[in-house]
Amino acid sequence: MEQSRALDEALKLLTGLDNDSTKRANIVEYVRENGRIAVFAYGSLIWNPCEHVEQIIPDCLLNGYIKGFICQDFIYRGTKDFTGLTMGLKPCEDCFVKGYMLMAGANKLISFIEAFIKRETPISVDGTKMDIYTYDFLPVIMSDGKTIEWALTCVVNSNSQFYLPMTLSIKQQAEIISQAYGINGTNFQYLHNTLHTYRRLSLIDTFTGEIEELYAAVLIYRKYLNKHERQWLESFEKLTTKDERELAIKLRKTNNIRMRQQKLFARAYSIEPTVSAKYNRMVSV
Repeated sequence: MEQSRALDEALKLLTGLDNDSTKRANIVEYVRENGRIAVFAYGSLIWNPCEHVEQIIPDCLLNGYIKGFICQDFIYRGTKDFTGLTMGLKPCEDCFVKGYMLMAGANKLISFIEAFIKRETPISVDGTKMDIYTYDFLPVIMSDGKTIEWALTCVVNSNSQFYLPMTLSIKQQAEIISQAYGINGTNFQYLHNTLHTYRRLSLIDTFTGEIEELYAAVLIYRKYLNKHERQWLESFEKLTTKDERELAIKLRKTNNIRMRQQKLFARAYSIEPTVSAKYNRMVSV
């Protein structure tokens, strides 16, 4: 009973479940009967799972949804000054998504969900919540093609200010992903790691053709970035800790501000002064 109450309280922290007591009750009952809880992973969670995962099952299938770079990211793979893109799911009747099932047993239920929440709903230093997802409990077909396991799933939050209701073209997405970066690395690294995991595990779904096309476009865009920009991004990708990346972002922002100030200063002093014509004062008689 105590664990059920704790689970219900944890689920209240998830957008979409916070004000749906019936759905939370169904999840709690499902977990009580099965002794485990699962998360359906389709993006970075498949190559960088959250903490307290006890079992990982690849090649699982979710019907009725499609992936897409339809969410803005201003923390992990972008900044407030230049937002990156991250994936979300949206309903699509004839579509399907391939991914992983991340599972935790009764002893790690709460810590697993708390780690999942912290990972997928980060808060920036100024207190802005990246509420790009709403959470649902959906039926996922396991790798045997028969067994169904219900799982917590990140679906795009269409009410979030960071949701992109208009689908960007491949060109527009590539332009953003080739340049954006955040505390977890560059947006390109996110795309690269995700796609290469799909390829390695042969995870083919409705989005496969588009993500392959997007990756090729990003490679071209990165190739034609100016030398300074490309070298900075490549150096940034070699940083190994979040602290190092945060410092690099801070320094770059400071340098950019200084450069803009210097340009304005130089421009101000490059303008030739205007000499006004002088007129003799007329003295009234």
